[in-house]
Amino acid sequence: MTDAENGHEPTTTLRMPGRGSGRRPRTVLVLGGGGMRGTAHVGVLRAMRTLGIQYDAIVGTSIGSLVGAMAAAGREIEEMEEILASVQKEDYFQLNLVKLLLKGTRAPSMYRGETFQQRLGEILPDVGFADLNVPFFCNAVRLENGGNVFFGTPGFDEVPLTDAVYASCSLPGVFEPYQKDGFHYMDGGIVDAVPLRFAKTLGADLVIAVDLSVKSTSKTPDYKSRVLSTMYRAFEIVEEVLVEHSLHMHVDYETVLIQPKVGHLSRFDFTDTADIVRRGEEEALRVLTSHAATRDLVPTTIIEGLTCPAQPRDFVSIHLDPARCIGCGMCEMVCETDAYWARAERATVRKLANYECTRDHACARNCPTDAIRLGNL
Repeated sequence: MTDAENGHEPTTTLRMPGRGSGRRPRTVLVLGGGGMRGTAHVGVLRAMRTLGIQYDAIVGTSIGSLVGAMAAAGREIEEMEEILASVQKEDYFQLNLVKLLLKGTRAPSMYRGETFQQRLGEILPDVGFADLNVPFFCNAVRLENGGNVFFGTPGFDEVPLTDAVYASCSLPGVFEPYQKDGFHYMDGGIVDAVPLRFAKTLGADLVIAVDLSVKSTSKTPDYKSRVLSTMYRAFEIVEEVLVEHSLHMHVDYETVLIQPKVGHLSRFDFTDTADIVRRGEEEALRVLTSHAATRDLVPTTIIEGLTCPAQPRDFVSIHLDPARCIGCGMCEMVCETDAYWARAERATVRKLANYECTRDHACARNCPTDAIRLGNL
């Protein structure tokens, strides 16, 4: 049976007439990885519902794949929040004691993947990709060759939804890899935590992407010199750098980037779900009502609780403290939009209002003396 006979559009393309036709832009929603910080995705979905901004496909990575799968399957936003609020660490992270005792370092993971899969089966419907309300895709890494695959695309759309989400969420060393046809698959965030490049191949007029990888530059991460802490922190550093490069290459005027203020939270912080949802909702409302690509999509009717018109967020303000700057040149090296000049004893800010900024925070994150502060993010 063809996609048309199933009532679904082909998953290889989502093209439709663009904005010039008078129709709303074809929109792809990208939900990035970030552990329990991904609860903020629920707040973003709530904000989009409030503003009446619709999406035509969802692309999810890691926790973004779980929230995205629930949304694509038709779960109500309040139900999703309730489900995530009930999640407890011990429900998902049960030590692989028997295998650890018998195999030691040869054990496939620290925690039992079957426990995680069972919980996913309780949350997600027992359906395939063709049964979802909107097209949905989630990525995972094939360990044998390091390739990035997207479940939901041709050749990878016969996998049960629960298995695909498990593969996308399986952190290395934490849960066993998902096995299919002799290959092993793990967390897609290893190589692409905010898959903008794939979203654009779907023929979108507009991409709304939620990035949870940005850490607070004003607070040192809570790092402890332990095996698991070192492994998690190393994974997060790699994730931040890869996201930085992805934003450099793929953020443009048709990409709306939402970065909820959740950088102070650890990947496995299971407390205060309601606050994380609120942070996601507030940031999404602020960005969607002010970004040039979406502010005209917001209805002109007054929405209770919102202040409109909002301040445009098309630019990032840049502040450099000359007393702290040591002229190392890192800011000029990592900024892809030429905001800095560092060929002298002290760096100089060339663009106090950088309209082309990709909002990856690379300059502030890499400044060794914390001399850089960014505003209007």
